[in-house]
Amino acid sequence: MSEQDPPQSPEKTPLPDLQQSVLDPETLSQLFSDLSELTEVLEVIPKAAAQGYVPECGTLTLEEGRALLLSGRVRGLQIRYQYQGSQWWDTLLPDAQSGGFRIVRIQHDFA
Repeated sequence: MSEQDPPQSPEKTPLPDLQQSVLDPETLSQLFSDLSELTEVLEVIPKAAAQGYVPECGTLTLEEGRALLLSGRVRGLQIRYQYQGSQWWDTLLPDAQSGGFRIVRIQHDFA
């Protein structure tokens, strides 16, 4: 950005693209394997409710988060990780209709 360019206001900053899909149990297992082997996992955050997270519970490992999600002891799980120079946030929620898990993925490029 040059000195002549006006700063971007928050309302003009484009929102990151969202990707959504439903994963079957086998694909969910492959996702956890890929996250473990191919990314740098930054945070694993359990979700207690649709609009909130579990109160501060310390740092969870990927496997601890997976166990909580599969056991139904949390409503969902958000996994934040670095991959190919970007930060990604995957939110996983059980999908009662399909018996799988809904994934919402967003890429954050923090400047």
